[in-house]
Amino acid sequence: MTQKKIIEKLHAAFAEVEATANLVPEANFFQRPVTDKWSVAENVEHLFLAVKPLVGLFGKPDVMLIQWGKSGRASRSYDQVVATYLEKVGNVGVNAFITSPDNMSNSKQELIENLKGINNKFLARTSLFTEQELDMYQVPHPLIGLLTCREFLYFTHYHTLRHGETIKKLMSPIQAFPQGKGGV
Repeated sequence: MTQKKIIEKLHAAFAEVEATANLVPEANFFQRPVTDKWSVAENVEHLFLAVKPLVGLFGKPDVMLIQWGKSGRASRSYDQVVATYLEKVGNVGVNAFITSPDNMSNSKQELIENLKGINNKFLARTSLFTEQELDMYQVPHPLIGLLTCREFLYFTHYHTLRHGETIKKLMSPIQAFPQGKGGV
């Protein structure tokens, strides 16, 4: 997929998640459907925390080269990156905790605005890369290992869609807020 196409897809996925999260009533935004599942707010914060370090790294390609060197292989396809992620998603990575939401002190609007802001910065930084640089630079993912920047864009797109679907499911009053837990 070209840089332009993946940026378009990322922009659309980011916008959809932000719009969907905005539709959730404030009273339900922070409510967990069950104790072991994240609320809409926690999903939004997780997406923010997942993209935040990429903004820094994509702004410093020289750091990528120093830390992880040039990729010595072609970038995998979108489907290959997703398949690799899905194989590993059940395992907790050593650094996975850094994307676990733990600060829910912001309001709904603040969380969504933070997500929108970091997503916009990420898209702006991504647009500065050439097609060749997307395949040359690499950064580690806590579960998958080293990914080229292009592969990380693919992952970020899929990851955003995945949590977007979770947020949509949480909007269902029957599933998100069962009888006796603040629901219908």
